[in-house]
Amino acid sequence: MISRKDAELIEKTLNHVKSIENAAGLPHYNLEQSQEYKVNIRVDNSVPHALFKPDPKLEGGYICSEQTFKAMKKNIFAMDEEMVDLEDLIDCDSCKTSIDRQFWNFCPHCGSGIKN
Repeated sequence: MISRKDAELIEKTLNHVKSIENAAGLPHYNLEQSQEYKVNIRVDNSVPHALFKPDPKLEGGYICSEQTFKAMKKNIFAMDEEMVDLEDLIDCDSCKTSIDRQFWNFCPHCGSGIKN
């Protein structure tokens, strides 16, 4: 179950996405057509933080460190290439690495929180 605060954030984000128009003044995203994505991700701490590598044991799957798995937003692979338009680059206050806030719950490199 999600909290009221999380539900409000989801609704606010959805309303923002609905308001985005393309150059022709038409909706940029078709929110009526849904797709289901499943990505197999296996934790392997030999992989450096913030990286995903093809899984050598499972075709089409990926491996990443436990920290990366915990830091990633669970829809990270469902976003299409057009989501680059919503890029929100910030520098981590702790390790100074540039990260895109739309993909991470906290810094995947050092594990520090992301300030709003």
